[in-house]
Formats: sequence, structure tokens, C-alpha cells
Amino acid sequence: MNNFYRFLLSIGIVFAAIFFSFSPPMKTANASSESGIYQKFFTEGIANTQDKNYEQAVNNFTKAIELNSNFASAYSNRCLVYLQQEKYEQAIADCTQAIKLNPENLEANLNLGLAYYNISNYQQAIAEYTKVLNQNHNDFRALYNRGLANFELKNYQKAVVDYNLVLANTKQDHNFDRADIYNERGLAYLMSKKMHKAMADFSDAINIDANNSRAYLNRGCVCSKMGNIEGAMEDFSKTLQLNPHEAQAYLNRGLLHNHQGLYQAAIQDWQAAAKCFCDGGDMVAYHHTQALINQLQTWLLSSNQTAIA
Repeated sequence: MNNFYRFLLSIGIVFAAIFFSFSPPMKTANASSESGIYQKFFTEGIANTQDKNYEQAVNNFTKAIELNSNFASAYSNRCLVYLQQEKYEQAIADCTQAIKLNPENLEANLNLGLAYYNISNYQQAIAEYTKVLNQNHNDFRALYNRGLANFELKNYQKAVVDYNLVLANTKQDHNFDRADIYNERGLAYLMSKKMHKAMADFSDAINIDANNSRAYLNRGCVCSKMGNIEGAMEDFSKTLQLNPHEAQAYLNRGLLHNHQGLYQAAIQDWQAAAKCFCDGGDMVAYHHTQALINQLQTWLLSSNQTAIA
């Protein structure tokens, strides 16, 4: 752990709509009856989704599809549920089928992009978001999510361009959203080593949302890189005030304490970080942090150093 920072990556903002566009009614009396049944299953699936009863929602959408294999909206909505369940391969299959049946369904492209993003297929995610933008140049969700995917591919300048377009096309009263956008653009600037621009963006995010713990954490990272140790300590401490379970803030502050020779304070921060990593299931980071603690404690014993608080 020789860096002072580790970046927090956002999940793309996708407002996946619930669709009520039913398939055309069939002509025979029997078919008309079947139409009413599959629409009933579809409507129940919508209600299940709104109640977050995802297993039942999948069952109802599946029944609707079994009765009408061309029911694009049922595929779209089942895709949405699979995203909630983190079943990304199933989501990809359903969104792909929904788009095949209804190519004008841009919401399905958005959700398909999110599914690809979550399996780390960032190129395909970008392709889906670009399809949306070809039809709607100012779609906030597609621009923001494409920026996230470009960031993952280390296309930092392209990410900045996408975030710039988002900022230019979102309303001023969308304060929370804009804070997130400044945060993401700041990360792209930071990775591009444009420290002053990164600092400005994280500060703008904080000015918009004073409780944005991510912005404080990220600004603390910039302060560390720029040698402003006091500012970094303040920002990491503020992060922990807002989010006492933020492992990375403990880890980073511990690194600063260690650098200052405040070894007991460093150990205490790293112990807190290790617990947070363990509680969050990040065992790689947990073991790495435990190794830092062991190394420092071993060095203190071997060199007869006093662990100053």
C-alpha cells in the first residue's frame, strides 16, 4: 500500500423505466382471452417489482412471456429485475431480446449497457450508451454511464468530455446529481494528473452536497498527492465523521500518521480499516491491511521504537 488513495467507483445511474406498452391484441376470441391472462401476469410483475419482490416478479414476467413470446415489455422488465438481482447474463439475454422485438426501446439499451458494465465489458457498455445518444444526444443517463465506462478503460479525457456534456445538459436544481458528476470528473482529472482541476471538482461537489463523504475522501487523496498533509488529514477525518465505516479513509489516514511517526495512531486506524474491510467482505484489502499492521509492529519491536499516539 504505497499510495495514499484508492478510488471509489460509482455504479452507473440508470433510471430503468417500467413499460406498459402491450403487444397488439390477437384476433381470435381464444387469443383475446390469452392476451388478458398474460397482461395480468405482466401487471402483477410490475407490482412485484415495485414491492421489491423480485423472485415473484421474475415468475410473473416469465409466465407472460410463455403466453406471448413477442412481449417486448415483459423481457424489458424482467431484465430490470435481473439487474436488481445482479444476474447480469440473464439481464443481457432479456434486454437483447427486448431490443430485437422493439428496436425503439432505448431504456432497454440503457439497461443492457449497465449489465455489460457490471460484467466489466466496458466496450460493449459504451456501444449501448452510444446507441442511445445517437437517438437522444442529451440523455443524462447515457452520458454519465458512458463516462463511467470510459473511466474504467482509462479513457480519462473521453470521460471528462462525457461529464462536461452532462453538466451542460442537467438542470441547476439537480444538486445531488451534479455533486456526483463533479466527483466523477474529479477522479478522471486526478487519474490524468490534473491535480488542481481535480481539487476544484471535489470542492465543488462538497459545496453542492456538504455530506458527500466520497468527495471528502477523494479531495483528501488530492491533498496527499500535493503534499498538503494537514488538508488530507482533515478531509479523511471528515469522511469518517460522515461515514464511520469507510475503510479507505482509515487506511489513508493511517498512512499519514505512519509518515508523521505517529505509530500508535497509524495502528489504530489500520485496525479500524481492517475491521471495515472484513465486515464488507473485501478480504484481499483486509489481509493487505493486516500485513501493514504486522510490519509496523514488528519494526517497532525490533528497533525499540515507542509507538507514539
